[in-house]
Amino acid sequence: MPRIDGFIKNSGNRLPLKLIVLDSVAALFRSEFDNTPSDLKKRSSMFFKLSGKLKQLANKFGLAVVITNQVTDLVETSDGLSGLRIGNLRFLCSSGRRVVPALGLAWSNCVNSRFFISRSDETIWKERSENDESGSSYVSRRAQRRFDIVFSPYLPVTSCEFMITREGICGVQA
Repeated sequence: MPRIDGFIKNSGNRLPLKLIVLDSVAALFRSEFDNTPSDLKKRSSMFFKLSGKLKQLANKFGLAVVITNQVTDLVETSDGLSGLRIGNLRFLCSSGRRVVPALGLAWSNCVNSRFFISRSDETIWKERSENDESGSSYVSRRAQRRFDIVFSPYLPVTSCEFMITREGICGVQA
């Protein structure tokens, strides 16, 4: 991160840099810190420094910044409530499991917008084998995928379904 300013400034010799993708922020922090109070405090401090730096770069150079996070299974307390629903008005589901964003409350306070991409095991499209005339055998299945805007100051809460094919990403009619 200390050298990124110079890298962006010197990108004028090449195509201009307009997008920074950090995949996955959770992987950077989950393996380096324990769940002790002192490590959690250090980790939170680093979240704020990282997100502050990326927001500064976005504003200074007109960049878009996309950061992926991981999800973890939702663990409910004995009273049936969960303190892990951080900013979500509803539960998020992926592959039939209830999940929440990783990294907790500290990271959730660093993001401007939250999008959720999920996949279900429900098949929405099947591709028939070219050699199969009976129609009973299939080469591949396309899982149902969904893109949700969980919250954003600029966009309404909405969602769409899509699938990934050989031709690219295609919307799915509801």
